[in-house]
Amino acid sequence: MQPNSQTDRLSEAFFRRMKSCLGIIITTHRGPDPDGLGAEIALNYLLLKLGFDSRIINHDEAPAKLAFLLEGHKIETFDQVDAREGRERLRGRTVISIDNSDPDRIGDVGLLLDKEQSNLIIVDHHDGARPDYERNFQDPGSASSCELVYRLYESAGQEIPPEVALPLYAGIVADTGHFRYGKTTPETHRVAARLLETGIKPEKVAEGLLNNQPLGRLEAKKKLYQSLRFSSGKSIAFFSIRRDDIEKLGLEFEHLDGLVNELLEPGSVKAAVLFTERERSRTRISVRSRSDVNVLGAVQKYGGGGHKNACGATVDSPLDSAIAEFIPVLQTQIGEPTQGSQAAFA
Repeated sequence: MQPNSQTDRLSEAFFRRMKSCLGIIITTHRGPDPDGLGAEIALNYLLLKLGFDSRIINHDEAPAKLAFLLEGHKIETFDQVDAREGRERLRGRTVISIDNSDPDRIGDVGLLLDKEQSNLIIVDHHDGARPDYERNFQDPGSASSCELVYRLYESAGQEIPPEVALPLYAGIVADTGHFRYGKTTPETHRVAARLLETGIKPEKVAEGLLNNQPLGRLEAKKKLYQSLRFSSGKSIAFFSIRRDDIEKLGLEFEHLDGLVNELLEPGSVKAAVLFTERERSRTRISVRSRSDVNVLGAVQKYGGGGHKNACGATVDSPLDSAIAEFIPVLQTQIGEPTQGSQAAFA
């Protein structure tokens, strides 16, 4: 496998930093996705094997559809641990936030950080902060956090068993859009091949990620397409859904994952947006774009983040207001001429 000097340096510095950690809590962002789950499962397994005192504690439980990733692995929620052990017993441990560089997004696990957040370590692959190899171990050159963790195994000279290879492979598949996104590299495919060589079945991952959905997802798609609209220049397609509709269908918001990508099927559409009403005055914005179209700047204006082609933000605005405000911002970001706020939509 071809060496990656950036990641090799990161790996060496990471293990050097681990030597000063007496106890470790691994966590990921709220609403954990396949990449976050796969990366924390694999990192926890590695650290335990190397003799560290490590455990996984998340703010949220893993979505039910991703239960196949958790087989044989223990992931606790903060509420469970707090009720059983008390948070005071957890203070002083090092908190590793993986697949996330924003401390606010780890939810109640953030209560275990000291005032200066000196016990926080970030392991992430998203665009943004540069690594300092002491607190921040960030490599935006990696296609996923799971790919980054794989290189930690490689650096430590440790074998990856099938029960760890499966969540790692699933995270890579999901975060590369099934190897479609621009960050997918020859190295990404080599890592995926090594994981498959452990004997895991790619069809199990595909089935779990794509086809393990509730029937209500089809009804949700119907409502989404009824809301379909375009920017005035028709290079942005967007749809929206309200919280009440999700609840009536017996769904969770993660059941909408991936649907926004369908709006990029027409060749003329450069960017796609899904607006979801999380609360009456709170809206989640999920944006996807073609490989040569950078939309990250639009969500960064609202404190969001991610990749240039896949990013998002949560805004404290009602659904309709969020749409009216964000679409002109996105038009400017992608270079589509705006015709004033009253003519932003076709």
